[in-house]
Amino acid sequence: MKNYKKAIKTIIEFRKAFDGIDPKVPRKLVGDIGEFYALQQLERLAFEPDHKGGHGGYDIYLREINKRIEVRTSLLKNEGVFPKGINFYGWRVENRNQKKSEKFDYLVCIALNDNFIQPRYYIFTYQEAFKVGDVNIGRFGNVKKKIQLFKNRTTYKNALKSKQAYLITPYERKINRSPSSFQNKWEKIK
Repeated sequence: MKNYKKAIKTIIEFRKAFDGIDPKVPRKLVGDIGEFYALQQLERLAFEPDHKGGHGGYDIYLREINKRIEVRTSLLKNEGVFPKGINFYGWRVENRNQKKSEKFDYLVCIALNDNFIQPRYYIFTYQEAFKVGDVNIGRFGNVKKKIQLFKNRTTYKNALKSKQAYLITPYERKINRSPSSFQNKWEKIK
């Protein structure tokens, strides 16, 4: 059993120290801690995850069931996509120039608070992740498919009232109406 708890603690401590220097969190830290949180959860579920850590088209391999897991991690953000105050967690599913589409079997999307603690896990099968449909976001032209989960119901309703509502695909609307259908659904991984 690997000590993912220690890795998580170290990244959180580094993040706190770094915040005093430059409050803009290095993007790599967000991705790394998300992978460690996912690895820790998979071990708790009696898997023996193999951490690929960027050395493949996916992040974690579960040899015993021959499944690939892609981990995406997000802090609450706006990124200028929606009007100010409409914040969401956003995870890229597919790039426009992506050569291979079936890179993973499961997508684990992790929502973190600003302190990198209390992760929330949203589990999608490959089929669910690709139901989101294609989008065309001017600022993020390389993003072909994405999942946006809004901060809460009020924020989601405000996003639907905005001029950018067309960016919220029908399947994302389903996800936002019922996030509990995806949250902590580790039993999908089999």
